[in-house]
Amino acid sequence: MRPLAVTGAHRHELLKDVPTFEELGYKGFDGQQWYGIVGPAGMPPNVVKTLSDALAQVLAQQDFKDKLSSEAVALMPLSPDAFTAYVKADIERWTKLARDRKIELES
Repeated sequence: MRPLAVTGAHRHELLKDVPTFEELGYKGFDGQQWYGIVGPAGMPPNVVKTLSDALAQVLAQQDFKDKLSSEAVALMPLSPDAFTAYVKADIERWTKLARDRKIELES
């Protein structure tokens, strides 16, 4: 089996010779699965900072990065504010796509 393209906005570091769909001319085909850690609304800022700093330390460990990379997971550490903006933009993007394509859930 030979990979034809990757769906991310950038080439995967383990598949450097495999282009993205955008590089092949397929604009807007950069859907990515992402993971994040969230807490309850209204957490005190000092708690958010402590947790965010601890998570950043884990994500910076080379052995952790290597393990996730071997599972085709590309790390994308973000600040709490940047992550909030990323999630909102992703929801807006997929909501628009579903509306434009008239995709609806069946009950």
